[in-house]
Amino acid sequence: MGTTAKTIFINGKFYTLDKKTQGAQAIAVEDGLVVEAGTNAKIKPLARRGFKVIDLKKQAVVPGLIDSHLHLMSLGISFKRVNLDGVDSLDKARGKIRKAASQLTPGQWLRGRGWNKNLWGEQFPDKKILDELTTNPVALGSKDGHLLWVNSAALKFAGINAKTADPPGGVIEKDKNGEPTGILKENAADNLYDVIPPISYNEKFEAVRKAQEHLLNLGITGCGDCDEDRELFSIYHELDRGGELKLRIFKMIPRTGLSRAIDFKFHTGYGTEHLRTGCLKLFADGALGSQTALMFKPYEKSKTNFGVETLTPKEIDELVGSAANAGISVAIHAIGDRANSQALTGLGKHARIFDEKGLRPRIEHAQVLRRSEISLFEKYKIIASAQPIHATSDRDIADKYWGKRARYAYPFKTLLASGARLAFGSDAPIESADPLAGIYAAVTRKRHNETRRSWYPEEKLTVRQAVDAYTKGAAYACCFDDMAGTISIGKRADFVVLSEDIFRVRPDGIKNVRVTMTLIDGVIAAGN
Repeated sequence: MGTTAKTIFINGKFYTLDKKTQGAQAIAVEDGLVVEAGTNAKIKPLARRGFKVIDLKKQAVVPGLIDSHLHLMSLGISFKRVNLDGVDSLDKARGKIRKAASQLTPGQWLRGRGWNKNLWGEQFPDKKILDELTTNPVALGSKDGHLLWVNSAALKFAGINAKTADPPGGVIEKDKNGEPTGILKENAADNLYDVIPPISYNEKFEAVRKAQEHLLNLGITGCGDCDEDRELFSIYHELDRGGELKLRIFKMIPRTGLSRAIDFKFHTGYGTEHLRTGCLKLFADGALGSQTALMFKPYEKSKTNFGVETLTPKEIDELVGSAANAGISVAIHAIGDRANSQALTGLGKHARIFDEKGLRPRIEHAQVLRRSEISLFEKYKIIASAQPIHATSDRDIADKYWGKRARYAYPFKTLLASGARLAFGSDAPIESADPLAGIYAAVTRKRHNETRRSWYPEEKLTVRQAVDAYTKGAAYACCFDDMAGTISIGKRADFVVLSEDIFRVRPDGIKNVRVTMTLIDGVIAAGN
């Protein structure tokens, strides 16, 4: 269902997040822009001037929800691959892998993601398990995306053996005899991904379409895309030129694409209303689930594991400097407290040039911080781009591996109180892309099916603060705040209609709220 170029939306309860339009019952949209807002009595007469009328039947309306950090094409691809997310035993995982392998042709790669060794015990799985299930090459990404579980055929294909040294920023796990176990960490996993036969351009194109449709149904109208495939810019441009790109996409630049971006004089924020050049995306460390997040002190019950440093402070300084001077902002993935410290320092050194060029540096995840360094986000004008659903997913392993350090893990309330800007996302497909699930997690510090006490409840947000982070905060982080993030006169008509008033239901009731309609440029993109 679509709308005409001139539409009025009446009988709504608009939470516009803009003081000038807050409390409106109705809005008028012309050529994709909000041109008027106010009472039903004020807006209804426009129907006599050719405006189509859509009755919202007193439903609550919020600005379009923006996911500041996800992997768009990977999300679409994940719909067709082996999904081990939530599989709580190795035996169940074997069953799913065996079934998928039985449908392959000889030599065809078996790809999948989502396995979580923390659900299976202390030990990482190994190649022998996969070797028993198939002779086809297998590559299965972990839930957090920082480990790859492969079999002997995949190792042979990649030329990885006992003599292969760890790459910089990566680990090839080996047994007591020096043989690869089948677990590749961080950059070692990336190196194997590079040799796996790629899927076709058409398959990637279709994956983006499917992911877009999925996000629109969830009320997401824009996103910061962190996927690194070099063909994605072409795919997005093709969709945009054809009028098929409905989402507003802030496309991150991988480290390998920095020199090309500089040569082509790209700068952050450059582009169209639906596709803009994003930040340079860097990785300072690994992840909690893989115990590769970089820490100042070893993980609990370990004397030697400090995590993995995927970029040295010197490398961060050089890359950030090159990007900033070229007008490209920087987003640094940082999970551990040491990684966050090094990212804050590295971005802070270039705070003046970021400010002069109007750039908006970000730290992605900002998962566990030292209390003394939280104020640096505000000092250096660094955005905390976080995923509240990670907090509730990771609470048990955070307590297990970080102990008391977890007090300042996912410290959303403390970050806001310090003056930091907060932008929310999901990291899909690592977690669900559902922004309402993210809002629930931020407000309750629990999973939707949990009955136990909230995890560090002092870090709970109000509903307004959580919605702000998914709208105004994410729009600012993704350089779409000139046209999105609030329902304002002169901005694009991106908004979401909800089944219940999220600001009125009890916090535990947020999990029952659903998106009934998603509109972009005043056109219904999902729902009816």
